Amino acid sequence: MTTEKLKNSIKKAPKSAGIYIFRNNSRFLYVGKAVNINSRLRNYLRPQDQRIAKMIEVATSLSFKTTDSDIEALILESQTIKKLRPQFNIMLRDDKQYFFVNFDNENFSEINLVHQPISSSDIGPFTDGSALKTTLQYLRKIFPYCTCKQKHNNYCLNYHIGNCPGFCCLKNYEPNKKELVRYNNNIAAIKKILLGEKNTVLKDLERKMKILAEEHNFDEAIQIRGKLVRLNRVFDNARIIKNLDLEKNATKNDHAGLIQLKKVFHLKKIPSRIEGYDISNIQGTGATGAMVAFKNGQASKSEYRKFKIKTVKGANDTAMLGEILTRRFGHPEWPMPDLILVDGGKGQLSAAGASAPAGIPILALTKNDAHHGDHVYASTLKTAIKLAQLSKEARDLLLSIDSEAHRFAINYHHKLSGRRMLS
Repeated sequence: MTTEKLKNSIKKAPKSAGIYIFRNNSRFLYVGKAVNINSRLRNYLRPQDQRIAKMIEVATSLSFKTTDSDIEALILESQTIKKLRPQFNIMLRDDKQYFFVNFDNENFSEINLVHQPISSSDIGPFTDGSALKTTLQYLRKIFPYCTCKQKHNNYCLNYHIGNCPGFCCLKNYEPNKKELVRYNNNIAAIKKILLGEKNTVLKDLERKMKILAEEHNFDEAIQIRGKLVRLNRVFDNARIIKNLDLEKNATKNDHAGLIQLKKVFHLKKIPSRIEGYDISNIQGTGATGAMVAFKNGQASKSEYRKFKIKTVKGANDTAMLGEILTRRFGHPEWPMPDLILVDGGKGQLSAAGASAPAGIPILALTKNDAHHGDHVYASTLKTAIKLAQLSKEARDLLLSIDSEAHRFAINYHHKLSGRRMLS
């Protein structure tokens, strides 16, 4: 592949997370992942490794596949390398050890990282050990699992911070059937996610939540919904890059996102203050609402507000949204937003428009079957816009606001539900 041809291919590359594949006609040469495919590929114009230079020389084409998050890019890269066994991925292993996730099946599974697969159930190869460890840290907060090398008389530190179920590391303790089922479900969920079956996990959790709600087991239903929200937030917002890079680029990216929101949604000014709203309830029980505030693209947590739903009975999220917006704008002492973001579709957009003061633009973010941001309806436009059409900066900003409103609403709902259980 000539330098000119490579440059032309890079021009077509997306500026989002995903994988890229070099091939020589039908033969696969190399699979890589990137947070920003376009930016990563520019490094191939001046390769430092002679083997990479050789790979580019013999390559005849370059293709891409985008993902919704960096974590999914990591997982897709692993699955693609395992399936295609590209020549140069195997060759470049001489310089670094790939990682596999090992599930020890003695009594109950522990999760460990290894450089060589130990059993057929191990998942890999993963090229980026740091990114893999970060991914597992995120998942462990949602699906706790054991990593203890020996038994203790007392609970381990991970138990106290919610990363471990506890029973697995105690001497002379046999977990009961319910504990084992819950633990094995956590392990199964992590396996599916690492195999690229995230949507299956989300649908399983949603189905369990609905069954529990129908059985009036609201406390466990709320816990399952919490897992759903946190898992979606991990894939929507998690960025496996260094904190230093995040801090360095935050201001620039936030400003770029705000500018595009103004342009795409025909706003009269750059929205320096954006408020996000969400509702949390299980079939209308103990419903709560939340407002989060973002100033110049950054969360302003001192200005968050939470609401108990007082006037709406039953599961009517649209009416609940109308209630909390009416109450919010009954506080003239609070700063007025330049833009409102609500979770939902046309119904929520209409409810917000009827409850907010005239002139404040409103966006409604819809979700697809996998609970990912899908379309954005706007009070300033006649038709919805696909979220994927926005720039990465604008898309990330909207998803951050939406996820933060989710988190704040469900935490308040969970807190009140816990109080009711104790009373």
